[in-house]
Amino acid sequence: MQKISTAVVIGSLVLVPLSAMSQNLASAPHAAPVAKSDHMLFMERGTSRVPPSAMETIRSAADAARSSPVRIEGRAEYANAVKQELVRHGAPAGAITVDPSPVPPLVKAGDGVTDPTDRGVTIRF
Repeated sequence: MQKISTAVVIGSLVLVPLSAMSQNLASAPHAAPVAKSDHMLFMERGTSRVPPSAMETIRSAADAARSSPVRIEGRAEYANAVKQELVRHGAPAGAITVDPSPVPPLVKAGDGVTDPTDRGVTIRF
């Protein structure tokens, strides 16, 4: 016995009967979608050193880099320092992309105090 199925095409949208979709979905592997998220960390003032308060994020990103790509965005000196720290924690260097942002320094907040967001780095994993 042969099954007959119809599809309706509207523009570039194809409408398929639900029975055909359920057959395809039933045989598809069930994999949970991986949600990537952004993690912001701030470098220590006057250095390119990753602060101790960011080490949990660094460890999580290094673990994630073993199975999927990690992207780092921020000022070049800070982003590269974060990459070095990830590699030091076991992340494969090839899994890490650094996107240095040519960000002009933010205006000083008064009395020579700099805004910490000027030292921010975003890690996406």
